[in-house]
Amino acid sequence: MDFSKKKILFIGPKFHDYENMIMENFKKNGASVDFFPERSYGFDFNFINNFFNRYLEKYQINHYKKILKSINNKHYDYLFVIRGYLMPKSFLESFKRINPESKTLMYQWDSERTNTFQNLIPFFDSVKTFDFKDSDDFKIKYVPLFYTKDIEEYHLKEKKIKFDFFFMGFFFEERYEAILKFKKFCEINGYSLKPFLYMPFTTRVKYFLKGRKLDRSIVSFIHMNRSEYLQTLSNARIMVDVSNSRQTGLAMRVIESLAFCTKVATNNVFYKSDKLVEKSGMVALFDLENIKIDKDFFEAEFKQDQKIVLSLEEWLKQIFFDR
Repeated sequence: MDFSKKKILFIGPKFHDYENMIMENFKKNGASVDFFPERSYGFDFNFINNFFNRYLEKYQINHYKKILKSINNKHYDYLFVIRGYLMPKSFLESFKRINPESKTLMYQWDSERTNTFQNLIPFFDSVKTFDFKDSDDFKIKYVPLFYTKDIEEYHLKEKKIKFDFFFMGFFFEERYEAILKFKKFCEINGYSLKPFLYMPFTTRVKYFLKGRKLDRSIVSFIHMNRSEYLQTLSNARIMVDVSNSRQTGLAMRVIESLAFCTKVATNNVFYKSDKLVEKSGMVALFDLENIKIDKDFFEAEFKQDQKIVLSLEEWLKQIFFDR
């Protein structure tokens, strides 16, 4: 993959340091990169988003105006957008006027139902998505998410099982109730479970004001750092995936688990749409209303050389060079 002397404007979410890992890969392959987050990650955004949501669209328009001002005298070979939360058409129109020869690429690791992007598709030369339903609905290519270099380093280590099941994810009420059910299933059947749901401050305030109690063995108010996450994942027999009902794609925790050769138990009925994942035998479906894990699946072991998911570099090749 060669980005020699290419200039890339990269706009995307700040999420578990993935944006920096992507930028490192660009730079390693010869590109110069300017990164701008798709939104503010300060108190200002959280305040407007939670208490004055009707002003959010205007707030985002101003955010992208600031980006345009910052790049006013620069020219780029590529505009690369991941998700592009509430990105206004006016930003893309202005960018194309300044950079008429630039290739515009968008990748969605959210679904249309959680992050509207359909209106932006005509402004991009290439649009790809992790979501099976959006791929079918909008006739855009499905490309699954990726695993990163730090995971490759764990392939050299011997897998030592400390937990039968592990769950790590972002808090929302449907997922919290699901993990409570899975915790009870584990207690009844003598399985060990390591659950971790991160609850942001604003959600915590809402629960406090409503007088809602939380199971603190499941919910955390601080993030799990990546090294602890990777170590726990390497020590888990099975990763539990309680998927967002508004998405159909395979979450990052599923991709990273498969890269680890850690099995996955999921309630996402769409996982079979990825034929490599389905054929691997490493994923089992469970019903939250009647949780069962097949004994043969629980005891099965898989070799580390099974390659069913994309590395970050392979993922970037599919985004940039597979048109």
